[in-house]
Amino acid sequence: MIPILIISKDSKLVKKYLDNLKADNFFFEILPSTKEFSIEDIKSLIKDTKIFNPKIRVYFLNNFNLSSIPAQNSFLKLLEDPPSKIQFVLSANDRNSLLPTIISRVKIVKLQADILQKVVVDNFVKSTIEELINKPSATKIPFLQYKTADASSANDILNQIIIYFQKKLSLDKKSARVIKKMLTLIKLLSSNNLNPQLTIDEALIFIWKTYRMK
Repeated sequence: MIPILIISKDSKLVKKYLDNLKADNFFFEILPSTKEFSIEDIKSLIKDTKIFNPKIRVYFLNNFNLSSIPAQNSFLKLLEDPPSKIQFVLSANDRNSLLPTIISRVKIVKLQADILQKVVVDNFVKSTIEELINKPSATKIPFLQYKTADASSANDILNQIIIYFQKKLSLDKKSARVIKKMLTLIKLLSSNNLNPQLTIDEALIFIWKTYRMK
């Protein structure tokens, strides 16, 4: 199972995320013997994971960014040959505090509170959406001029689109369909399964096709 790295400074969000994992699995929080995880702590964890259990076990290591370099290297060996039916979950305030070799082997989950409340729809995004909605039969699609090079920018645009259509929910039945699609794209983008530019292209094509259909 692919290890998960939670990036968040909000302990309540982390707890909420972990509660979902606890529902159907055996859950264990691994505590360091001192202020940081040591190589001895990891060795003890390795021994524990070797014990067979038919049910999935989740091992949570909070604030793993505080672990020593030897401990991280020891944990890396565990990731290189992961035991079956074991889900490792790490948390950290910042991914840069962990070894790049660990980062390359985990799925990163960034948790942020009320992110949509902080999003402002800029005029260019708004005008692009409105052109797609109001001129669905146009042969020249306006999104062809829309360029984005990184996942962060693409994610911001998708959130802006969600905010725009949330305000139309009571008047436009198609808005719910668009919002659902944008949430799916955000999830795929965060798991590194989509190219940022192609993600935005797909989002705007979906809006165009949705309003082109009668």
